[in-house]
Amino acid sequence: MRNKMLVTAVLLLLLAIFIPNVVMSGWVINEVSTDQYGNKYYQTTFIQDQFIRHETPSSIAIIDLNKLEITIVFSQYKVYWSGTTYELKERSIAAYDKQMEEMLAGVPASARKELDSIYDDIKNKMLDTTTSYTYDKNIKLVKTDDQKEILGYKSSKYNILIGNEITESFWYTDEITPYSGIDINNMVSFMSQLVPSYGSESISQSREYLDLLKSGLLLKSIEYINDSTTTEVSVSSIKQTDIVTDFFSPPSNYKEASFSDILNLMPVLEELEDDW
Repeated sequence: MRNKMLVTAVLLLLLAIFIPNVVMSGWVINEVSTDQYGNKYYQTTFIQDQFIRHETPSSIAIIDLNKLEITIVFSQYKVYWSGTTYELKERSIAAYDKQMEEMLAGVPASARKELDSIYDDIKNKMLDTTTSYTYDKNIKLVKTDDQKEILGYKSSKYNILIGNEITESFWYTDEITPYSGIDINNMVSFMSQLVPSYGSESISQSREYLDLLKSGLLLKSIEYINDSTTTEVSVSSIKQTDIVTDFFSPPSNYKEASFSDILNLMPVLEELEDDW
C-alpha cells in the first residue's frame, strides 16, 4: 500500500510538471442596449488575441487589429466581405457617388456647385485615415464616490462632462480585464478611421480613458440629452473561455461577395458605429 501511494504521488508530481496549466485567453461579453422608447438590442462581443467579433441577431463584424481590417458576415445569405477601413469607405463613397449623381441630375448649376462642395468636404473627411490623439479639452472624465456591485464586481461611477453638463455616466470595474491583451492604440486607430469624428470629439482618445480600458471593463453606461436618458447599455453576462481561431474568420462554406452586393446589407456598419 505504501509503495502504491508513493507511485501515485510521483505520477501526480510528474503531471504537475509536464502538463501545462490551461489558461483561458478569450472573453465572451453579452450586452443589452435600451433606447429611450424601451426598445432592446442585443450584442455579443468575443475577444481574443488581437481579434474582436461583434455579433447581433442580424449580422457579424470581425475586426483584426493586427491588420486593421474588418470582415462583415451575413449568415442569412452566407456571404462576407473583407477589407481595410479605407477600402470600406472608398467603395461606399463610389456607390454613393452614383446615387448622388442620380439625385442631383435636375438641380440647377448654381445650387449644384454648393452641394458638390459640401459633399466633397464630407468625402475628404471620411477618407482621412490620419489618427489624432487629441480631444476637446472641454470634455472631462470625472470619477465619483458612487459605487455599486454589478454582476458580482465592485464598480465605480464616472461622469463624462462637456463644460458643466453631464452627457454620459458609466460604471467601471478593475476586477476583470478582457481588453488587457488588446492593442488599445490599434483599436482607437481602427475606430478613428472607421468613424472620422471619433478621434476629434471623444474623450475616448484621452490617455486616462485608454488606461481604464486596459485595466478593466465598463459594465454599464447611460447617455443623456437635456437630462433625459437616451441610451442605456448594460453587460448582462461575461465569461472567460478559449475561442477557436477559426471563429474569427468567415465560415469556409460562405462566399465572398462584391461590395456592391454588400451595400444592400449595410445596417451592420451602423450597428458597429453605435456600439463603439
